[in-house]
Amino acid sequence: AHRVTTNASICDRHGDDESHHRSVPPSAVVYAHSTEEVQAVVRVCAETRTPLISFGAGTSLEGHIQAVQGGVCLDLSEMNVVLEVNPEDLDCRVQAGVTRKSLNDHLRDTGLTFPVDPGADASL
Repeated sequence: AHRVTTNASICDRHGDDESHHRSVPPSAVVYAHSTEEVQAVVRVCAETRTPLISFGAGTSLEGHIQAVQGGVCLDLSEMNVVLEVNPEDLDCRVQAGVTRKSLNDHLRDTGLTFPVDPGADASL
């Protein structure tokens, strides 16, 4: 419950991105910490037909985080753990809030790098 908020300034931040569109905040923001929590929020929103907007780093240029029909913003930024690195396969598994810079910090000692830059240190 402490990771669910209707605080106006937090909601405003989650309805405003880098696009030219006006800010349209969600009714509530939920900070997920696990896949199971994401599933629970998705399930409740589906059952109640509540719009659900995912939020990573808030760097969108398209305006997709505006809650034009109200709803819940699911903030994934706190799901920022690198779960597994497989140097022999040149791949890894990460949670949804991991950014390129944080992944490269984690990979630094392996000699590997993630060279794809989604821009503005967006979440991967």
